[in-house]
Amino acid sequence: MPQAPARIVTGLYLRCLREAKGATLEDAAGAARVSSSAVSRWERAESPIPPDALQTLLKRYGVARKHAEFLMLHMPPQSYRRDQCAEQGLARRTRHDFWADVADDGEAAARYIAVMRTADKVSQFCMGVPAGLRTLAYQKLVLDPDECAAPDEPVLGLPSWVHKVPWAAGQQRTVLLDENVLIRGSSQTEVVADQLRHLADLVRREEPDGRGLVVRILPANPVLFVHMVNSPAEVTLHRHRLMTRVGLFPTYETGSGAARAVSAALREAVEAACGREETYARFVRAADAMYRKAAS
Repeated sequence: MPQAPARIVTGLYLRCLREAKGATLEDAAGAARVSSSAVSRWERAESPIPPDALQTLLKRYGVARKHAEFLMLHMPPQSYRRDQCAEQGLARRTRHDFWADVADDGEAAARYIAVMRTADKVSQFCMGVPAGLRTLAYQKLVLDPDECAAPDEPVLGLPSWVHKVPWAAGQQRTVLLDENVLIRGSSQTEVVADQLRHLADLVRREEPDGRGLVVRILPANPVLFVHMVNSPAEVTLHRHRLMTRVGLFPTYETGSGAARAVSAALREAVEAACGREETYARFVRAADAMYRKAAS
């Protein structure tokens, strides 16, 4: 049964906050006056968290009042079940299928980072090189405050707890990069060239069985449905399948016809992407061209 995205993301948020504080499930259970297994189910969005318990835990973890109230306002009712709600509109959504996390002070960006880092499985299409695949120099380039309005990695100004969220061990991640990354540069051409070489090395080191990280180039022609969606990703988090996109703010969606359409579009894009050898060759050629440009 698809859970409401606000419930899934809030559960992960509670877990990350608890771990950043060094608190155990037993500590959280004592504060909320429930069993540790109940807290674990809340964090995994396996059962709804009562409003008073959510308020108690957010206060215990030091979440500002306005951010706690934002989450309280957007949580579905305790009795919410998607199968008891009628789908509406062309997107075939129920009321709680879609959630726009518009929290300020970096809270929304931090939750998006936590989702992408802790997911068991990720499939995403990106117009640029995403977090986790960047060299240090390229990371500094793309997260320059003058260039990046919505950071997708911890930088100065984001909540401190997100800096303690590690990438999930054994995460299965498929990244489809728009082929324009091969020619998109900046005044720091050598930095871009090093980044392209780094991507080539990632492809070269891929596991032969397809586990772990897989990076592929997606040609811009033919134009696919995924090209018309703003950097979509499908993540599996505690067995929940969640569609997410990030623009001015992150959005999340589960269960709806729109979510199923984007999921199908990502699978179509995987089939249309260049193979491993062709992707590697394209990265190498593009890097060499950038190095020559930097030297000229």
